[in-house]
Amino acid sequence: MLRTRVLAALAGVAVTIPLATVAQAAGPALVDDPAAHVNPFIGTTNLGNTYPGAVRPFGMLAWSPQTSRGTQISTPAPGGYQYTATRIRGLSLTHLSGVGCSGANGDIPIMPQAGDVTTSPTADTTDKVYASTFSHANEAAEPGYYRVGLDSGAGAELTVTDRSGIGQFTFPADKSASLLFRTSMSETGSENATVHIDPETRTVTGSVSAGNFCGPQSTDNSHAYYTLHFVAKLDQPFASVGTWTDATLAPGSTDAQGGSGYSSAGRPNAGKGSGGYVTFAPGTTAVTMRVAISYTDLAGAERNLAAESPASLNFAKVRAKAREAWNDRLRKIRIGGGTADQLATFYTALYHSSLEPTLTSDADGRYYGADDQIHRVKRPQKAQYGTFSGWDVYRAQVQLLAMLDRRQASDYAQSLFNYATQRNGEWDRWLLQHGKTAVMSGDPAAAAIAAMYAFGARDFDARGALNSLVHAATVATENDYSDKGCNVECFGQRPSLNEYIKNGYVPADDCHCWGGAAETLEDAAADYGIAQLAFALGDHKTYKTFLARSHNWRNVYDPSAKADPGLEHNIREHITAITASGENPPGEGKAQAFDGDKGTKWLTFATTGWVAAKLDVPLTVANYALTSGNDEPERDPADWRLQGSADGTAWTTIDEQTGQAFEKRGQTKGYAVASPAPFSYYRLDVTKNGGTDIVQLGELELADPAVPTPAPIDSPYVGWMRDRYLDGTWAEGFSPSTQTGFVEGSSAQYTWMVYSDVVTLAQKMGGNDAAIERLDAFFRNPDGTFDLSAKKLTRFDATNEPDIQTPYLYNYFGAAYKTQETVKAIIDTKWSNGTGGIPGNDDAGTMSAWYVLSALGLYPTVPTRAELALTTPLFPRAEVRLGSGRKLVIDAPGTETSHYVQGLRVDGRPTTKAWLPARAVTDGGHLVYALGAVPSLTWGSGPKDVPPQD
Repeated sequence: MLRTRVLAALAGVAVTIPLATVAQAAGPALVDDPAAHVNPFIGTTNLGNTYPGAVRPFGMLAWSPQTSRGTQISTPAPGGYQYTATRIRGLSLTHLSGVGCSGANGDIPIMPQAGDVTTSPTADTTDKVYASTFSHANEAAEPGYYRVGLDSGAGAELTVTDRSGIGQFTFPADKSASLLFRTSMSETGSENATVHIDPETRTVTGSVSAGNFCGPQSTDNSHAYYTLHFVAKLDQPFASVGTWTDATLAPGSTDAQGGSGYSSAGRPNAGKGSGGYVTFAPGTTAVTMRVAISYTDLAGAERNLAAESPASLNFAKVRAKAREAWNDRLRKIRIGGGTADQLATFYTALYHSSLEPTLTSDADGRYYGADDQIHRVKRPQKAQYGTFSGWDVYRAQVQLLAMLDRRQASDYAQSLFNYATQRNGEWDRWLLQHGKTAVMSGDPAAAAIAAMYAFGARDFDARGALNSLVHAATVATENDYSDKGCNVECFGQRPSLNEYIKNGYVPADDCHCWGGAAETLEDAAADYGIAQLAFALGDHKTYKTFLARSHNWRNVYDPSAKADPGLEHNIREHITAITASGENPPGEGKAQAFDGDKGTKWLTFATTGWVAAKLDVPLTVANYALTSGNDEPERDPADWRLQGSADGTAWTTIDEQTGQAFEKRGQTKGYAVASPAPFSYYRLDVTKNGGTDIVQLGELELADPAVPTPAPIDSPYVGWMRDRYLDGTWAEGFSPSTQTGFVEGSSAQYTWMVYSDVVTLAQKMGGNDAAIERLDAFFRNPDGTFDLSAKKLTRFDATNEPDIQTPYLYNYFGAAYKTQETVKAIIDTKWSNGTGGIPGNDDAGTMSAWYVLSALGLYPTVPTRAELALTTPLFPRAEVRLGSGRKLVIDAPGTETSHYVQGLRVDGRPTTKAWLPARAVTDGGHLVYALGAVPSLTWGSGPKDVPPQD
């Protein structure tokens, strides 16, 4: 009804803007020094997980602080740095940007120590002795440079080349001056580490074998994926040296070895590990160090240092070259107009989107392969890259990468193919350097390769990559039927592949995956990517086969799915307080046990536990129901007592169950109370679970026949993506907010993840008008205001990937002005020039790439096609230097106050299409917008204006 009223009001407004006049208007001056607008501290709170240290575009060496809150075995945020943690324990040489889990890398922390080294730094498990507090007033960062002054009196200035860095360290004259090489203290621990000190040549060398990515989420990943070698040369003689191993300090020693190892919880072992220190002559106040790294061997690190950091390059020259490298990258998009904050947000997003993948080959072209052998890049490839956050980057980041630099994107695509070939044809969804982690779901490599090809990357073995991807998508392996690492790190590239091919979906039962419905949707997207790549290469048979497979999303769309109304006479609206023996807030807290949403759950880290509710009046519970959670069945309650109390202290057992089992996820089982009586408190006391160290519960429903049945809390719409069993039946306990069958998201969020066939999705929902109404409810409150908080699982979540394309779907449904409204609302409210200026994990630059593209008014809604959906540009002028060498110029005068598109000229010709053809990403062009203050109900909204599909 609200939409009808709005349309009626707008229909009577006529807006006329002379396009020719707009086209002739002079635009604002373009930014010439974009590095000056970058704020590396954006994203260092609000779970952005970025780091502020010195790094060059896609550099191997990223020199940045490891902050601490007083525990040696973890950092406050993945990426090593959180703005609110004001203690530093080292300046590490490698980092990941924007990732989740518990992070990784953070290798070789080097700490300037003001004061004597009298005990083992590894024994300092609370970071009280060999870490230092600092003030942000004494900290600065810009592209390629970082500086910090520590409260201990020591300080550091850092700058970098691709594989090396120069550090200038300062010390107070009245304290001894040392550098600690904390070789085993990578961000998530280490399997082994070495250090060797050579006082004669003033050199420190060593290595660390590390990885453990998402180890606490699945200890199958608690092992090393790579060995990093380093060499450091200092300009001051060593007055004394020493090493340590575990709690033992060895003054005078020049060699040590030993890693932290990993605990049963997937964390480093506190107090375990090795390192070394060098102390300078009394009165030393300044020390300069050159350092380089390599993933091949020590000789590789030494050659990298010689090639990139010769004595003729001093600190100032390296810093200047690093800044110019960043300006070369950032000038690929020159902005005209905008506020200072908008420019900072934009160029920092472009900066963050240019950090990963990371360079893994040495200056001489050697690199460490996935087969544990050293290889050398072969022409036309110039460099090998690693770290592939596939589930994230295939949706936006690789498209931006290829559009701006198709040479580098070609190298990246070839790198992924190289690693897959070295792994006997298996492509991984999340590489840490070259190492397989298997984190997340789906087969994102197929979509990423296809996307880079579509956006201009051509100088790689595309046909070889296609053949490899097709083989992996048609021939099942032993890994595809392994439960190793599940749920977060399921080991197979295509879990339950044979069932997917035979039935057209990944079954919920025994899927060997994180979630069957999500896996099906991801595989369908991957299949569409394979189809598009095959078509581009002239393989029409493969194209037809995989195009048909890309429609498999239809097999997990249940047209009759609707919210489970739950137990009749539920008393949840009478609950005034909830207590529990333990919880995992905010997402798995005690409140989720009674929230009426079977898609959420309560979780406590114990084999037993209880959750209790206080009521506003005494009620008589006659029956109740438990719903299993979305994770391992062994976490489900097996034995329990339902108890009542008048005062919350003395409890009476009113029902007891033993030996219960929930065969399926989201399964609801009901029970009757033998002798109901009125109580003001009710408690479910789980005395035994299925055997793990966690108790989970999807929902506890208590019913009093005298209480009216409450209205369902979930979405009223019918037709959703849903988990499906091998026999074709649908999984129980469904609600649009359910996360059962999905990965870091809900059915409501994944239902829109039909990249290549969204027009068919709209038809299944009842047509475009119905789809628009549902999108409105996805983004807005009933009163029409935006709800972008992501507090409800039936609403849009700007912090996660599966639904980031949804604002652009209005373009496909004939309501382009709603895309313009929605994208603007997200840009204006979720992004800013502050430490919390990224809405959640930046995920290796994926979210930043979304922002860059959206601010330009361009978006690859179908990741593996190069057509770009359009929305209103944020800036009045932008000039994009494409990878082809041509330019895409965008003029949007008046966008500061008028945000609705009334008309568009492309290369002087008027168009009503709300999309650009694929050739624009290579051929370029000139877009001139005419904007107005009220929506146009016609521009971009006709049947022929819809972007291409299928």
